[in-house]
Amino acid sequence: MFAQAAPLESMLSSPSRVAGVADVEAASANGHHEGERQNEDTKEECEPDHRSGHAVEDRYANNFALQRVPLAARYHCRSMALENFSMCGCLSQVLLGTTLGQHMSFYSALVAVLLGSSMLAAMSVLVGIAGCREGLTTTMLSRWTGFGNAGSALLSFVIAVSLMGWFGIQSAIAGAGLESLCGGGPAQIWALANGLVVTLVSAMGFRWIVFIDWFIFPAFLIVLVWALANSRAEIDIDLLVAPPSGDTFSVLEGIGLVVGGYAVGASVSADTFRYSHSPTQVALQVLFARLPGLILYPIIGLLRGIAFQTSDIISILQGSAGWGAIVVVVAGELAVNCLNLYGTGLALVALSDAVFGYKVWRPAVTAVCGIIGSVLGAAGILSHFTRFLSILSVTFPPVAGILFCEYYLIHALRMQLDKTREAGCVPSDAPAWIPGTILVWILASVLGGLVKWGVPSLYAFLGAIILYAIAARSGALRSFGVVVRS
Repeated sequence: MFAQAAPLESMLSSPSRVAGVADVEAASANGHHEGERQNEDTKEECEPDHRSGHAVEDRYANNFALQRVPLAARYHCRSMALENFSMCGCLSQVLLGTTLGQHMSFYSALVAVLLGSSMLAAMSVLVGIAGCREGLTTTMLSRWTGFGNAGSALLSFVIAVSLMGWFGIQSAIAGAGLESLCGGGPAQIWALANGLVVTLVSAMGFRWIVFIDWFIFPAFLIVLVWALANSRAEIDIDLLVAPPSGDTFSVLEGIGLVVGGYAVGASVSADTFRYSHSPTQVALQVLFARLPGLILYPIIGLLRGIAFQTSDIISILQGSAGWGAIVVVVAGELAVNCLNLYGTGLALVALSDAVFGYKVWRPAVTAVCGIIGSVLGAAGILSHFTRFLSILSVTFPPVAGILFCEYYLIHALRMQLDKTREAGCVPSDAPAWIPGTILVWILASVLGGLVKWGVPSLYAFLGAIILYAIAARSGALRSFGVVVRS
């Protein structure tokens, strides 16, 4: 169990150091009055910045990667709702629907989409509310919700590798689609161009991602609805009740596909919802924006897949939207890939801080990752790692489970967040190493990876909650040392 850190005056012999177990036990012996005195000192040292939050964000362009997002820098509920609806509007969600249509009856696929999307919405609310209350990214939040400094560094690395990998693959898919639709150059050139545009937007920060969503969200939705209207004559009522043309999936398998396709996004929801004003707004934004988006786009793909009797999304777009298919490909790729690359930058900033104690500049890190990912994606190198990235995705639902259990139920390690929340700063110390949490993370990930029947992502999420609760109650979540930052 993480004990209270010793007073900073006695621990800071250097800007960043790790206190041993003996230091932690000695600090715990100082008692309740010492804790109150330290809390008062923390409040005095962590006075919030009363300047405009957006001014601070624009000046440094670091998007509060290592800080709490101040209230002045948070976004209107309308903008956050737009962002949540827009992030669901991507080709992969439409393709999910066409895939379900090839392997399930219409009504079974509909049930799978509704139930799977509801599970994702619940996970998004749980993680999102924690991110909103604390104003922290997923990786920063994890330092004080079970993982400690070393665990958060490992999580940052996993997130960065996963999101950067998918960024490159999505760029390559968009490039292939544009080559098929437009011609005029090899797919590699289209992929590289798409990747560099996304890199520019992501490096500029969350404000610009929200700004372009005002354009790409209506464009994507309007073209998809128009394409569906064009193909309505092809949808025969007999097709809706006909058996699937491919191997049959059960409803549970369908739910597993739906949940697995967006589990990463739901697990790192704090990255987005830290910009919301209140937990109530988080719940409303998920209920009336993210959940409808998670449901609507797969259903559109499902209906179009039934109409054209294929899961080839590019062929479907060409047949029903004509040149509008270009809008769908570009807008859909921008919506998901900007967040992929943005999350990569945030994770690497947190990784550098956790491992080296060095605060790197988020725009520069994002730009470098975007260029590397674009080149690797255009060269086709990342396509060979799709299986690896899919396996890596199984590790994300347990992260959400551990965060939920610690933040809402156990409260064993979150005391530092409670102390500094009112002051608007992050705690100056964090548990250095909590092996018990890493073991829970590994076991729950293995559970999700090995169990193929049903909803593996849900099993991993629930397994992490149960295992973490058992570890906390049995005293297995012992913290070895404290990392102190000046």
